[in-house]
Amino acid sequence: MIKKLNPRHLERLLNNECDVKLYQEGLSEEGEPLTSLNLKNKKCRFVEKIKTIISADGKKVELVGKVILLGDIAPEIKKISGGEVIINNSKYEIYQASRPRNPDGSVHHTTLELM
Repeated sequence: MIKKLNPRHLERLLNNECDVKLYQEGLSEEGEPLTSLNLKNKKCRFVEKIKTIISADGKKVELVGKVILLGDIAPEIKKISGGEVIINNSKYEIYQASRPRNPDGSVHHTTLELM
């Protein structure tokens, strides 16, 4: 029988604090992105790894790492399409996000790939 993954195994690896800001579709009257979620001082795991990929529209994108946050940080948002993360006074843009699930359908953690 497959059991639910225990979040305590990931909790001991969360050794950084980060600020996460997620954007929603559209722009404000000033032309800035609309913020749908703003998290401050969230415990996370930051893994720095430089990786170069080619995006769907043929552009070269350099990913600088990823942030792993325990659980679903935005259950009301179906698709995380953009935003920014601030870690150690450095600002990164979110390239893509994933939410691996437990066998019961709950979200185990949220991974944000940064550029």
